[in-house]
Amino acid sequence: MPGELRILRQHIQVLHVAYTRFPADTRVKRETAALRAAGYQVAVIALRGRGERAVERQDGVVVIRVPGRKSRGSVLSYLAEYGAFLWRCRRLIATHRAFLGARIVHVHTLPDFLLWSALPAQRRGARVIFDMHEILPEFTASKLPPATAKLAARLAAVIERWARGRADLTITVNRPIEELLASRPARRSERRLVLHNTADPADFGEMAEPSQVTGGPNIVYHGTLTALYGVDLAIRAIAEVRRNAVPAQLTIIGDGPERSALQRLAARLGVTDAIEFVMPMPQAALPAILRHAAAGVVPTRLDGMTRYSLSTKLLEYVHLGIPVLAARLPSYQRYLDEDALWYWTPGDVQDLAHALIKVVAAAPAERARRAARARAAITPFAWAREQRRLVAAYADLLAAAGNCVDSTAAIRSAAAPSP
Repeated sequence: MPGELRILRQHIQVLHVAYTRFPADTRVKRETAALRAAGYQVAVIALRGRGERAVERQDGVVVIRVPGRKSRGSVLSYLAEYGAFLWRCRRLIATHRAFLGARIVHVHTLPDFLLWSALPAQRRGARVIFDMHEILPEFTASKLPPATAKLAARLAAVIERWARGRADLTITVNRPIEELLASRPARRSERRLVLHNTADPADFGEMAEPSQVTGGPNIVYHGTLTALYGVDLAIRAIAEVRRNAVPAQLTIIGDGPERSALQRLAARLGVTDAIEFVMPMPQAALPAILRHAAAGVVPTRLDGMTRYSLSTKLLEYVHLGIPVLAARLPSYQRYLDEDALWYWTPGDVQDLAHALIKVVAAAPAERARRAARARAAITPFAWAREQRRLVAAYADLLAAAGNCVDSTAAIRSAAAPSP
């Protein structure tokens, strides 16, 4: 404990609050890294996992971990866990001396009401940023049965409007969500900024040249294994194309509540020899595995929430120069045209199977051509540019608050290569 207290004796300028694990949440990690590189003293309050220290420093960022967990139980259990985390964060921000002079509190969703924890700092003059990883009304409606979804979504909309109204800056993750928020304004003077979840070169290396894979037709999926992300559809499509003598294989990298069910599905369909399940691996090891795939698959189901999503894994495949198979979600089509990847109808196993056959049959040069078109479409939102916009927004907020901040110097610092 003495060592933990010594870390917290420094004055924290920027505090991030996130109901997640750190540094496992890549968005929180790369935003804090960008701010640390710009010269800010940065801290994060996040969930504490088994074996993790309560307070430590990671790459210059002070990490405070409080008890809590992300379970997948009932709505009441969610609310109880959220509430406990919210109260602990509020107490820390209100009373701990390290945060009394914080200039910005940056709150990540979900839940939206986590912004309540930042209000003591706001009353002391701090600026508050509301970083929307998800859109709460649509998220709520997609998770609950129809009998309760409508009422819960209305309540969620009230909470979202309140949080956005209290924040000095609202950050969203893509243009479709920005347009949705513009259609339901929280206040006339609301300031919003879009920061895309593009891959950080610190994790994935610089944007790669499109790959001309000539090996076996191995398709890859990496990420959480939940029903929403549709990995069962990919397994069924593999079974379908194998029945047509197409030797496609699928590597699934990840874990989640559906893992056992997906393994049973592969066994029931008789494709265990074509499906490989791999547990999550360290971030540093992931790019080398992904680059050897013929294509990455993003089989997300379409609902009221995902119609506004832009998959992080899709952006990572594009960054690595990997061709992409993706469900034809409206938000994907806003960024990537039909000739930049292989689209298929969301939820349609037969259409996914047809797309798989096309990918397997495509010449390496055609795969590389589509990957290049996707990369060109995403390049304007590369993380190197997005992080400069984040640091500039911080500088503007602090300048407006009467703090001495040199916006140009901050941007130059964030853009400079790490030593």
